[in-house]
Amino acid sequence: YLKYKATYFGEDKVAREITLDDFNDEDMELLMAGLYHIQKETDRSGRVVVYLMTDVFARCKIENLKRHSLLGEELKETPEMVEKLLEEFDQIVRQVKTPFYEMAVIQNREHVEDPSFRLRFLRCNMHNVHLSVRQMMDYLKHKATYFGEDKVARGITLDDFNDEDMELVMSGLYHIQKERDRSGRAVVYVMNDVFGRCKLENLIHVAYYVWNNILIPMHNVQMKGICFVYYDMTKQGEKYAMPGLNFMRTLTKVLMSFPLRYSAIHLCLNPERGDLALTNSLFSYTMKQVSRYVGVRTRLQYGSDMEVQYALRSHGVPEKGFPVDADGNIRKDIMNEWFYRHKEEIEAKKQHRKVLATHASLHQPVEYSNLGHNAQESGLEPVVAATAGTDQIESETNRPPRKEGGINPSPQDVLLGRGWRVQNHEGNVRFRSFLEAYSDEYDTAARLRKRQIAGQLVNLLRGRGVRFLKQTDASEWIESSFEDAEKKVGQLFRTLRKQSRT
Repeated sequence: YLKYKATYFGEDKVAREITLDDFNDEDMELLMAGLYHIQKETDRSGRVVVYLMTDVFARCKIENLKRHSLLGEELKETPEMVEKLLEEFDQIVRQVKTPFYEMAVIQNREHVEDPSFRLRFLRCNMHNVHLSVRQMMDYLKHKATYFGEDKVARGITLDDFNDEDMELVMSGLYHIQKERDRSGRAVVYVMNDVFGRCKLENLIHVAYYVWNNILIPMHNVQMKGICFVYYDMTKQGEKYAMPGLNFMRTLTKVLMSFPLRYSAIHLCLNPERGDLALTNSLFSYTMKQVSRYVGVRTRLQYGSDMEVQYALRSHGVPEKGFPVDADGNIRKDIMNEWFYRHKEEIEAKKQHRKVLATHASLHQPVEYSNLGHNAQESGLEPVVAATAGTDQIESETNRPPRKEGGINPSPQDVLLGRGWRVQNHEGNVRFRSFLEAYSDEYDTAARLRKRQIAGQLVNLLRGRGVRFLKQTDASEWIESSFEDAEKKVGQLFRTLRKQSRT
């Protein structure tokens, strides 16, 4: 409050009241434009009623508007800021790494060192590095607890769900509104009618998938957060299956470990349903478990379905996508629409991978020119993602047999070492040509991103049957370690950069 007061009225006014004498002509014009209306009569509960008219929103300056109210937050970043944050993040991780983090590193180092993965936590915590690292450690711990330690360093898919998980997904527990709110944020509903009747484990499984596979990957969600709506669907006279305190405490801790920022929370309750006193106690207890950032952005909306929907609309939630009508009935025409859209996207990606696998040669030496074209057109990550799933088959099929006493290098292998014979080996020549497509992206990337690019390319080529070989003291060729192959990629990128300058 004090920060914004100093910003929009001046630091000399931060410790005194603001009067009409502090307004300029544009402020007074906006004040008299009908932007606000304070109703003389109070509502049924004795509360003051305030109206905000949006018709003048687009016609006034943001500075004048912010003198009257504050709009939604959106993170601002620069490449230099991101690189500095990631470097600090990496330093702190080395100091506070937990057994679950070490487990993830052993299983898949690239997953937990991926800058895009770490940026999710940084953005969730408004670039607070210490909070971000702590949240990532909690996230890995909960993932190992509820999905198994073998899945701590990989994505969770629908194949990991059991029948109860899928039944909960399709129960109407969640609704992701197609339309954004007034601040451009995604709107997510949780319907409480099945909330207290499902197992904690199933609820966490579904929450993890919806949050981490659908919401968090959206760049808009990372930068702006979400508008979260808890909607009371208990029918009049129906006994609400209230979850216990331990249930809510555990669920809250797990949800707060997900790298998702709650920019606005609306708890929509009907005072005529269930036990309101018990509900209030439960929410009061739950709010004490969340961060202060979340707590101050939470609003309680009491009333009938029509009243709470009016309240949501006044807070910028578009009524077109409400999952409940004014009489409190689920709108079956849009129920689970968000999930069907998500499944269509999954199927489209599967079909794309099948097409790539059909055209890939499983029995011919890999052609480097077919693995990637212009890096700016295809992008490194799509190329790597598209080849996932075929790596094991191709690596077993394409790799030449091991020779007793060492490996006999094939024309597609990359040799590590120096000398004319190594540099002019057919596999090395193809390898240099292949890397040229990604040289611009590598040269402009931050330091941590460069390491990620090198690692992805090594995995891509290994999956296609390419081996990185080094020579022993006995002049025998053996497969190099992943780290040595990664260094080789970085070394060649630097060589290509020097050659381009000359």
